Amino acid sequence: MKNTMKKLFFAATTSALFLLNSCNEEVEGTADIIEALDMETELAVSSNYDDVDNIVDAGMNAINTNARTIRDIILDCAEVTKDTVNKTVTIDYGDGCEGPNGRVRKGKIIIEYNDRRAVVGSFRKATLEGFYVDDVKVEGVRTSTNISDGTSDELKFSVTLEGGSVTFADSTMATREVAHTRTLTIGNTRLENVVHVEGTASGKRRDGQEYSVEIVTPILYKRDCHTRRVFVPVSGVKEVTFDGQVAIVDYGDGTCDNEVTITIDGETTTRTIRPRGMR
Repeated sequence: MKNTMKKLFFAATTSALFLLNSCNEEVEGTADIIEALDMETELAVSSNYDDVDNIVDAGMNAINTNARTIRDIILDCAEVTKDTVNKTVTIDYGDGCEGPNGRVRKGKIIIEYNDRRAVVGSFRKATLEGFYVDDVKVEGVRTSTNISDGTSDELKFSVTLEGGSVTFADSTMATREVAHTRTLTIGNTRLENVVHVEGTASGKRRDGQEYSVEIVTPILYKRDCHTRRVFVPVSGVKEVTFDGQVAIVDYGDGTCDNEVTITIDGETTTRTIRPRGMR
């Protein structure tokens, strides 16, 4: 009787383990691809350059000496130096300071410009010097040129990133080149500003593998979401291609959260993303 019971227990256990392993293999198949695409790194890279854009916007607003301006909270712990003769703005976070949204920034962003950003044809060229967001070093030259048609309340910019790289705390690095169009809709306050982004990006992951990104539905960023520690887009769809695999990344319906849905080979999973390098 004992032998029979042992055999039945062994058979049941083996079947359960087989079913469990089969389920795990199915789940891990998609999970492994998602991990290989390294979505957290992709989001961390794009998020940190969007942070740079917000800082540059705030710094450029500071050069408006002909009207009363309100200092942007993103500059609260930074020293802003204006040189209207040479048309440069230097934003210096020093050895590191924590802003109102909890992000610690240090180093400098040096901006060259030729006119106010609302003027069609104006440009802003931002060079990063020893610049960090939390424990991530962000490098490159970010150039934004006003390509608006002059007839809309929205401002449209052509944005390029050259020599872009992000170095993480473990000394691994990801690189990035960008060709984007950013459309800024200005709200009643800066926290009501929203930006739609279109275009492509490419680079190398931290393991040296190449990747490419194509935005298939304009990606939406809400400035207000930053106050809630949401630094990723809140809607829009993009394709991330790596090693022959394509991931469709959907950022949602506009709600301020860090959730994305990722579809690979018809299988969809929802993940809450906290980009590496963000505390």
